[in-house]
Amino acid sequence: MSKEEASKWQSMQQSYRANLQQKTTQLDYHWQHYQTNNSKDARTELKRLCQQLNGAASMYGFKAVANSANQFFDALSKPYSDELSQRIQEHNCFEVLWQQLTDACQSKKNTLSESPVFDMPLSAQSVLIFDKNQRQADHLAAELRRHHVTVVTETSPDALYDTLLQTKPQVIICDIQLYDQHCDTAETIRNSWQQLGYQPPAIFLAEQDSFEARLAATRAGCHHFMLRPLDAAQLLSHLNKLLCKEQTEPYRILLVDSDADALRFYRQALSMGGYKVYSAKNAKHGFELLQEVSPELMLIDLNLPGCSGLELGQIIRQHPGLADTALMFMASEPETDENMAAANLAGDDFIQKPIAPWRLLMTVEARVKRSRLLKRQKRAVIQRPELMQHIDTLTALPTLWQLKRDLEYCTTHQDTFCLIKMDLDQFHRINDVYGRETGDLVLQTIAWQMAQLLHEQDHLYRESGDEFWLLCCHLTTLEQAAEFTEHLLLMLEHISTNFDVSIHFTASVGICLVSEQQQPDELLQYASSALYEAKKKAGHQYRFYDPEQQHKIDLRQQLSQTIRQAISNKQFSCAYQAIFTAETQLASFELLARWLHPQLGPISPVLFIPLLEEQGLISFLTQQMLELGLSQIKAWRQYWPELRLNINFSAQDLADPELCKQLIECMQHHQLPNDVLVIEITESILIQAGSSSFEQLRQLAEQGFSISLDDFGTGYSSLSYLDKLPVSRLKIDRSFIQRIDETTQDKLLPAIIHLANDLELEITAEGVETKAQFDYLKSLGCQRYQGYLLSKPLQAEDVERTRWFQSRESVLSR
Repeated sequence: MSKEEASKWQSMQQSYRANLQQKTTQLDYHWQHYQTNNSKDARTELKRLCQQLNGAASMYGFKAVANSANQFFDALSKPYSDELSQRIQEHNCFEVLWQQLTDACQSKKNTLSESPVFDMPLSAQSVLIFDKNQRQADHLAAELRRHHVTVVTETSPDALYDTLLQTKPQVIICDIQLYDQHCDTAETIRNSWQQLGYQPPAIFLAEQDSFEARLAATRAGCHHFMLRPLDAAQLLSHLNKLLCKEQTEPYRILLVDSDADALRFYRQALSMGGYKVYSAKNAKHGFELLQEVSPELMLIDLNLPGCSGLELGQIIRQHPGLADTALMFMASEPETDENMAAANLAGDDFIQKPIAPWRLLMTVEARVKRSRLLKRQKRAVIQRPELMQHIDTLTALPTLWQLKRDLEYCTTHQDTFCLIKMDLDQFHRINDVYGRETGDLVLQTIAWQMAQLLHEQDHLYRESGDEFWLLCCHLTTLEQAAEFTEHLLLMLEHISTNFDVSIHFTASVGICLVSEQQQPDELLQYASSALYEAKKKAGHQYRFYDPEQQHKIDLRQQLSQTIRQAISNKQFSCAYQAIFTAETQLASFELLARWLHPQLGPISPVLFIPLLEEQGLISFLTQQMLELGLSQIKAWRQYWPELRLNINFSAQDLADPELCKQLIECMQHHQLPNDVLVIEITESILIQAGSSSFEQLRQLAEQGFSISLDDFGTGYSSLSYLDKLPVSRLKIDRSFIQRIDETTQDKLLPAIIHLANDLELEITAEGVETKAQFDYLKSLGCQRYQGYLLSKPLQAEDVERTRWFQSRESVLSR
């Protein structure tokens, strides 16, 4: 610090000492009023004075006054449990504070050296190199000094925090080394950040490129990851972007604080840092200045008289012309959940007083750069009126219209780039629970934070709702794209934790790495395809575009367009899989739907059943299969009088209030007793259909239809359904049967079978494929069997050709 600057700080400190006399008079006045009348207003004023003294006195070097003010504030803030002891504690704290103020006002001692004001960075352009290898650190430091960069080196992890505290570097360059997949360097850096209270930009250097090293660097706050041997030009380019302020126009800062001493202190610190500073002592004046000077950042004290800082922030956020102003809230009291939640919910920052100048400068530096960048982008768009109709009004981001044009340019002018589509999972719940205003604030915050991750040549777009697109020209490999996406998802987790504790969201990301010229619509489809795959698993997932997966999506789309016609043209047929008794005699058939597509051939039920459910057509398929199946069973019952037909019913089927009546009429039409039909349902279907399905099933059981609970054992509450529903049959899921060959010590399977027998339920094991499985199940008392060991699904004519059907002998007989 220069002599001129030191003299200025000394003058400010002496002015504050003089102001303490006025604070002492105010404190005495409100204390007497509080003691005499027990006035709540006087108590409030005393707390306000304590807050101001705690903040400003600490900044100006009067630490004893600040500590006493803090203790008095705590005493005044405690709820009354014992009024007498509370009054005594308040009185004692007041006496201590009064004495400290009196001593400070009367003392002529220069306390300049005690003040944190002078704990300033060694250089506004300083870089700290942290490397355990002294030779490497010295070599890199010499190279940077040749380019006029102020450099400090540190090789000891134990001394890193102290070095950071003393030098306050603007950028740190750190060598990162892994030992058995463990990185103590990254942990040292991360721990230092937490102790220091701020995090300067960091460039990490590594000998080898590995996922573990990149992950460790990311978790430690990496801005750039570089490999040795270093590209000096690239390193200097990164440093210049992180170090250099714009010289053409200083950043504009607006301070709003009712404490004149704190206002003077921060104004001087920011002015020395090269900022153009405006200040206001109340919310109204601050709002007027905001409209007049349009600052890059506005710092607002929460405890403003008349209109609180939070209320001022809400006024600004609701103003259409000021809503994108970057805000930072300040408060003297310790951070509270209310303050943190209020600031973060609006996508803003919160910083606790007193704020050391170096910390203020570091915090403000990063914030104002982002603010100016976004405002420049906005001005650039406004200068092109034809684009205004293609700008998202909530986030001020370009829309899909602009993305397509940018893709056309990139495919012809760049060899490789990356297209990313991000979608927030279940975002509608935030709107439903917290309201659309909160949802809009979350989207604005996400857009703001994502914009900070982009390089100069990258672009961000918002399509609609909670979907964002990123066009990243700096990502040219799969590894780079994966690293960037992981950093993006980590950033979203950080945003999520900064909101109200009950607000949490995750995202899914689809990535398309483009290396050849293609149409924009194709590229959009590829990224959407990858996103579709990512959303199959919940919680911060990303997937790269896979041409094979795109083929499946194209097939699904083609089937979706033709499936309604398939229902109308009755293209679906029946297959029958036999169910046998323990003596391997035929007992029933399960009806299975099959679709032979005219152009595509056989289509798996795994594909067409979900499509029918999505389009509300599944009940039509059930009706068609029921007619075909009952006609066939009626014919076969001439040879097998006890034969039954099992058929799966969907949630849409159970939701039909006329289902019972329709089934009775259908059975009468085919002249079959109702107990011939076995209705198979799953727990998931019951959940989809809702509680009304319980009454529906009771009606069906009363009419003689059999109810079978399918896939038993896979749900969370299947046992509860045995008591609530008129179930007469259980079908054990095939996953239990497959485990028989792995171990016969499974205790759950015997328990299920014994439970079913005790409840007098008929139990069927599906997926029986080996003789060993069959024998083991039979020894446990299982009654019915279904699987490839006995018979695969067959067409009706193939069933009639089987030996066991024609001769009525055991299927396993020789």
